[in-house]
Amino acid sequence: MTIIGGLLILAVVSCSPDATRKGTPDADVDGDTDAGDVSDVVNDVDGESDGDVPCGDLCPGLGVTGCVDGGIAECGQFDADACLEWSAPVPCEGGTRCDPDTVTCREPCGDFCAPFSIVILPDTQYYTSKQPNDADNTYRKQMQWVLDHRASDGIAFVVHEGDITNANTTSQWQIASDAHAMLDAAGMPYTVTTGNHDYLLSGVFGRSDSLFDTYFPASRFAANAWYGGSYGSSNINNYNFFSVGPMRFMVLSIEYSARKDVLCWADDLVASHPDHHVILVTHCYLTHGGGYSGGCPDPDYNAIGATGSAVWDELVSRHSNIFMVLSGHIGDSEYRVKTSNTGAPVHEMLVDYQFEGECTASSAASCTNHCRIGTYHGNGWMWQLIFDPRQNSIRASTFTVEEGNTEMFPQGQPAFFCSELFDPPDPDQTGGDWYASDPASPQHQYAFSYNFVDPPAVGIDSMGRTAFSDRTVNRLSAGDQFAPAVALSPAGAFVTVWEDDSSSTDGAGNFDIFMRGFAPGGCVAFSDAMVHADGAGHQQDPSIAMDAAGNFVVAWSDDTDDNGVYQIHARGFFADGTPRFTIAPVNSVATGQQTLPSVAMAPDGRFVIAWQDDRASDGNGQILMRGFSADGSERFTDRSVHDDALGARLRPRVGLDAAANIVVVWQDDSDGNGAFQIHARGFNADGTNRFARITVNSVADGQQLEPALGVASDGSFVVAWRDDADGGGNYRILARAFTAAGAGRIADFAVSAAGGQHRTPVLSVAPGGAFLVSWSDDSDGDGNYDIFARSYNNDGSDLRVQWTVNRVANGPQRFPGAAINDPGTQVFVWEDDGDDNGTYQILARGW
Repeated sequence: MTIIGGLLILAVVSCSPDATRKGTPDADVDGDTDAGDVSDVVNDVDGESDGDVPCGDLCPGLGVTGCVDGGIAECGQFDADACLEWSAPVPCEGGTRCDPDTVTCREPCGDFCAPFSIVILPDTQYYTSKQPNDADNTYRKQMQWVLDHRASDGIAFVVHEGDITNANTTSQWQIASDAHAMLDAAGMPYTVTTGNHDYLLSGVFGRSDSLFDTYFPASRFAANAWYGGSYGSSNINNYNFFSVGPMRFMVLSIEYSARKDVLCWADDLVASHPDHHVILVTHCYLTHGGGYSGGCPDPDYNAIGATGSAVWDELVSRHSNIFMVLSGHIGDSEYRVKTSNTGAPVHEMLVDYQFEGECTASSAASCTNHCRIGTYHGNGWMWQLIFDPRQNSIRASTFTVEEGNTEMFPQGQPAFFCSELFDPPDPDQTGGDWYASDPASPQHQYAFSYNFVDPPAVGIDSMGRTAFSDRTVNRLSAGDQFAPAVALSPAGAFVTVWEDDSSSTDGAGNFDIFMRGFAPGGCVAFSDAMVHADGAGHQQDPSIAMDAAGNFVVAWSDDTDDNGVYQIHARGFFADGTPRFTIAPVNSVATGQQTLPSVAMAPDGRFVIAWQDDRASDGNGQILMRGFSADGSERFTDRSVHDDALGARLRPRVGLDAAANIVVVWQDDSDGNGAFQIHARGFNADGTNRFARITVNSVADGQQLEPALGVASDGSFVVAWRDDADGGGNYRILARAFTAAGAGRIADFAVSAAGGQHRTPVLSVAPGGAFLVSWSDDSDGDGNYDIFARSYNNDGSDLRVQWTVNRVANGPQRFPGAAINDPGTQVFVWEDDGDDNGTYQILARGW
């Protein structure tokens, strides 16, 4: 800035990279004016260029003050080059820092240093089920306390942790609704969500049975600026905001034992609000001792949902801005702090006093049998978290609105009875010693530090973990869903296909082939869609394969005209689920029946389809195959896998190595004696012979059925099958490994344990050679199958010993699909009737 002839001259400094340093050619350390100085540019009033090179100003104007490195600095000319620059900042002291709005040293909380709080309501189920709907109801007293202390305590938000009701009845919901109406009338922000009891209908759990949305629909909250929205049309999963000055918070409430799609929604929601400190509320999370609850969902509910550890692994641990998790469900008071994947602290708290009963004895010491006995309902206990911006600390305070009530506490003095006081005379009485009797105990009153004044650190890190809990694959639940198969990408994304009878347009029992894509970790990548162009007729037996880029091909048996005769159809898709090509039919000869296709794909997209073919219509299937380029054009035409047409050949499986060389296995009774063996044959990428047909099973006695196949990048392969060598009718799963040339590499070995029935094996080999076997298992012989699995290193040693895949053991689980990749991601899909109602859904789980 210079004045010439009374005119104020301002130099406009560009924000180029050079604007952050002084001009050249020298640094004016000698104090002289050089040809490159700004003063020369200012004096160039004749308009001629003198070859000057201006320096750049580092601050906005002479005498301006600003915040620099937490202190206060002045803009001026502090050396001889006449450029503006900041002075050395004067540090702020006493815990203050420079406030950019006022350029003064102030406390970090500025104008918002007064404490504020949120109030937490533990399970209220017994206030709604054991007390009348009047002003003396403890639930209403809690709401009145909030309103009475809203101003004095700076109450910014109220949180309910679920189990609003005990039995999900209209009368109980009405009590809760009337209590919260007190907050509505006062404009007090709050959130509610479900506990397990809020889903019970005549004591039976049902996701769709809760009356929550009748009494707390999104429309009840939509007009409030603090209400953010919900997951879908239901308000059970909802998010809300509150702010205190520049401090911004999101309160995210998710359902009891959240389903995977809810966790995915929450994950996206938290990621889209990186400038908010997030408080997650879910009913069932921690348990006694501060560990994660493994009892949600309750095993008796036969429901799909996340345990406490799954909520941590699949949501909380991944985000730097989720700083607090609140839960109830378990009668206890617990606090612990964990470190997320990003290194940020997460403060996890459990509080639930629902089992506290009334005691009118003369002293608390005499209240030895007042926990979960008689008229217990919670005794008005609630919780307050007090945020102190000046200290960046949060204090937890437990108190009761029934203090002074002599019908609940000895002489009206509050105490906890589910504590060391509990000593029931009958050892069969239920109760517990869960926390200290003294409300002033550190279990009930404590504080911790957390920087909520500044915006949260931004960070999301899954640490490459792709495991996920049981989730439902099919979106439409009507009818049956059968015969799932899965393909897995190198990065962990996967696509599932299945037979689906949800459509009513073509009549019950006429199945379509559906598909759905998932990102690594089990969140939906693309929605479910019909694989074929229309839903006419009947489609069955889906098979899927994927290339290294995630593009995939689906093959199936198709009876579009519904005449009972099947052809093999196939369709190719890009990784995002958009169609690439259609091959209809795959088989060149249309006479007879063509069924049970199997498709395999090389990393570059070349693929081969094999199928069971009865073109002679004699009831004896033969195995044919056909090869295709990545774009769906033919590479080689239909050819027999075994060259002759003797006996019956059934249930082919095909695999490709990295060079598109081919292995086909099948169930073979070429001698027509009714006893099947497992055969295999190898082919070059062009369909010419590579190695001759071999018998896979070493022991020929009995029956060998249902072959499964996996091929590694180098062409080595593993075959598994269902084996009844002694002819006793009890099958187990055996396997054997081979070199790329078809020579035995690992002799026949038992995959499943002896005893019971073991059926429908599937096998997947990672490109590097590790392999995975899964099957339907009824080891205990009760007729209800579970999905078992076992994984191996390339040399046949155990990678993981046998385990149960499905979390819910009730009802039958059967017909798995499975896939493994080199990083070790494992994905399973299966038919599931966990609620034992005779209708099957498709479930998936990942490790």
